[in-house]
Amino acid sequence: MFITDIKYYRYGTPLKKPFKTALRTVEVIESIYVFIETNYDDVIGVGEAVPTYVITGDTKGGIEAAIEEVFKPLLINKHLTVKLLDEVQQVIVGNTSAKAAIDIALYDLLSQEAELPLYKYINHNPGNKTLETCYTVSLNEAVEMVEDGLKYVDEGFNHLKIKVGKDNVETDLSRLKALRSSLPSDVILSADANQAWDEKGARHALKHFDEADLKIESIEQPVGRYEYTILGALTKQFNIPLMVDESLFSTYDARRLVEVGANNLWNIKLMKTGGLHQALKIHDIAQDEGISCMVGCMIETHVSVTAALHFSLAAKQVSRVDFDAPLMVVERQVEGGIVYEGAKVKASEGFGLGIDRKSLYKKVRT
Repeated sequence: MFITDIKYYRYGTPLKKPFKTALRTVEVIESIYVFIETNYDDVIGVGEAVPTYVITGDTKGGIEAAIEEVFKPLLINKHLTVKLLDEVQQVIVGNTSAKAAIDIALYDLLSQEAELPLYKYINHNPGNKTLETCYTVSLNEAVEMVEDGLKYVDEGFNHLKIKVGKDNVETDLSRLKALRSSLPSDVILSADANQAWDEKGARHALKHFDEADLKIESIEQPVGRYEYTILGALTKQFNIPLMVDESLFSTYDARRLVEVGANNLWNIKLMKTGGLHQALKIHDIAQDEGISCMVGCMIETHVSVTAALHFSLAAKQVSRVDFDAPLMVVERQVEGGIVYEGAKVKASEGFGLGIDRKSLYKKVRT
């Protein structure tokens, strides 16, 4: 099998309500869907990239330029082999979202060729496991956040991730206290600051979070992307476990985090790692160090989140997932792929991603 063409299309998917964090507000998922065609008419690989420029630095135009100017010349007329996965990572620096879309589509093709679901093709952790996704409560006034939290719990979600960091610590704590007092006691709450604080602000916030004793499971990424040493120090100093997110893009990041002791929890996202190939290498470091991992997503649709699910099913260290973004859309655009049963997530039947690729291709072209 060899690659004959790569096509890509922008497609906007509106959200039911704006998604708000300390970094940004999103109203529409701006996907770039990638289709890798082969000399077999009925075999297409599909991937997805999203332009989360405040985190990855990727824009829609940049993603499309990387595909057109770099990945198409690299891949068209090449035989489909696993060696292409390394070449995708090496041919251009950065551009992790574009890499992720190409990487996902290649894995989709490779596992279709092997006549296996993607997670069995990866085969990092043979066997079955049940995964439940958390649901994120956007940053709003406390009353609205409580309303949202109650709604998500009624829909079957047992773990809520609460966005914090845009306002002062007292306001964050008042929102968390309102949620904790309003929700059933067995609902897990975690907090996500999205790099909101400098070192002084993080120490101030974490001290108050510790003292409030709100049974917060973890606090995600309190400081900036490159503050590895500070993350390590905060991990050792405070009781609430810290989860690393924006500081974990690469195997270099993973090794630095191990060196400084930022090893409570890691959040692996395909848009940061450039796809599954590098995510698996980061996972191997986590496995060697005994670090528990979450697999999360940006504001993405079912294509790339399905790939993240397959990675999660195959990876031993993954104990939790954050796959709520596809649930936020007004209308599902993708047939097949990730299946939601309340908070439980599972893969649909079929080879590769298990997605109806031709249906999606037809939809995004019109």
